[in-house]
Amino acid sequence: MSDKGTADNTLDASGVLVNGDNEPVCEKRDMDNTDKHDDKPVKKLRGNHILALALRRMFKGPAPTLDHIIRFLSSGSGHDKFWMYFTKIIVWLYAKRGLKSAAERVRILSGLVADYRIMIRLVGLAPMAQFIRYGEQYPAQSRVLRWLDRAMNLSLVCYYPLEHAYWLGAHRIIPLSDKAVENAGYWSCRFWAVWVALQFVHLGEEYRGITKRRKNIFIQGKIDAVKMQEELDAVEADTKSWKIQLLINACYFPLTMHWSIRGSTFPDVAVGCFGTVAALAQAYNVWNATA
Repeated sequence: MSDKGTADNTLDASGVLVNGDNEPVCEKRDMDNTDKHDDKPVKKLRGNHILALALRRMFKGPAPTLDHIIRFLSSGSGHDKFWMYFTKIIVWLYAKRGLKSAAERVRILSGLVADYRIMIRLVGLAPMAQFIRYGEQYPAQSRVLRWLDRAMNLSLVCYYPLEHAYWLGAHRIIPLSDKAVENAGYWSCRFWAVWVALQFVHLGEEYRGITKRRKNIFIQGKIDAVKMQEELDAVEADTKSWKIQLLINACYFPLTMHWSIRGSTFPDVAVGCFGTVAALAQAYNVWNATA
């Protein structure tokens, strides 16, 4: 044969082409081709196995941070309040730079978030009723705090229906005149302002109780040092929480006054600044509570 690669090949007695080792040439070639074709699926399977191992290691075990974030976002955390108020600051910044189109788009987003927040409060009276019931079953120890709680609850009982009427009337869901819608909006905010004002008194009474607790720790008789430190830590935690609540209330007070007064000239960017601080403080509280 003239081909160098097949020079040693011969035909056996049955007519099959064999090489010098008496092996069928066609079968050997088939086995070589099969090995070449099988190499790609093996590499593919190996790559999938590596990816599966990587994903398994990545998602192996619990994810406490992700679980914490989900609990935070699922609660009344203040993150939606943050976007409602912070967007007002963005609108002001865009408008100051002459970016009217961008400012208008962000203003629309801010309005949608505010609308969403009012809508989800349409069922606010149900949990409010449960809260009032719980407060009467387990009243505060101080007589002043008990009556403050009742007055604050009453202000919210008046606030919710008026806000519902404002929102439903503004969206033409119930037939109300523009004047009635406007009055409902102002009076709902006035009852909210009453709640905020009473909250200052409530916080004052709470601070008196915290101060008394701290004083009693030091004047009580012999006490174990570890137990004393635990009580002091509890008082410090309550003091920190009290300071945050005071900050939140102080930020909401000018907002409630602004929305309660007809023709108020309080700037919208100031609403955004005060509201953003209050929302961040509330989010901080909820983040710690959902840890």
